[in-house]
Amino acid sequence: MEERENKKNILVVDDSVLIRLMAKNILEAEGYDVETAATAEEAIFKVKNREKLFDLVIVDINLPNQNGFEFIQKLKSQAEYKNIPVMILSGDATPVSIKEAVEVGAVEYLIKPFKAAELVKRVVKLIGYIKEEDHYPELKELLKKEINRAKRSNVNLSLVLAQCEGKIRVEISKIAKQVKNRLRDIDTVFEIDKNTLALVLPVTGANGAVVVIKKVKGKLPGKWYFGISTYPDNGKDEEELINFAKESLMKEISNLKQETAERKEI
Repeated sequence: MEERENKKNILVVDDSVLIRLMAKNILEAEGYDVETAATAEEAIFKVKNREKLFDLVIVDINLPNQNGFEFIQKLKSQAEYKNIPVMILSGDATPVSIKEAVEVGAVEYLIKPFKAAELVKRVVKLIGYIKEEDHYPELKELLKKEINRAKRSNVNLSLVLAQCEGKIRVEISKIAKQVKNRLRDIDTVFEIDKNTLALVLPVTGANGAVVVIKKVKGKLPGKWYFGISTYPDNGKDEEELINFAKESLMKEISNLKQETAERKEI
């Protein structure tokens, strides 16, 4: 991902490998630069040994050795981090925990399990939205029309989001054409951004979408991840379909990366 002057930096502190991977993948897909830490001690080390301040710190409450509240207090004791926003990301949602989080300086509290859209919404609220221009608005218009057709005919409609890991050496428009050549005339391949495609598949259920992915996967350059959502099972409108597909995509990325990390440890 290319560096940009307005790129925001986020530190995610959580002892769960899966949560760290999910948060990192979700936020990096939105254009943020994300570092992670498994413990409060590792997080403080990264904070102290970093030239540029993090713009946001996201932390779990239940950390080994030192809990999230103690970490926030230590972080806020550093003058340069006094006004840096901190968000709690935790499965502990008791009024006592939320009250203590506010008292030590947290300004947001997101409960696990969380949805990708909700995490992004909270982060945008705290430090702004900096993702390069994408074409989701146009995709929404297309999906709206296709959903109306599917509703009238009482048939399924599937959306597949395909995202390439890292930079693509081939222009996304050329890849979109290659994919389209392997699909039906009624299917649409939509360019979202420089490494993401959307496949809109009318009269297609989830199983059919899996078949389509198998058909095109081997023809794509680089490593690709896929997320599927199907009308009406996973969403009744375009917004719900896109959000479900994004969640599905992020889960696949996180699961596959976790499997790779686990294999390396063996």
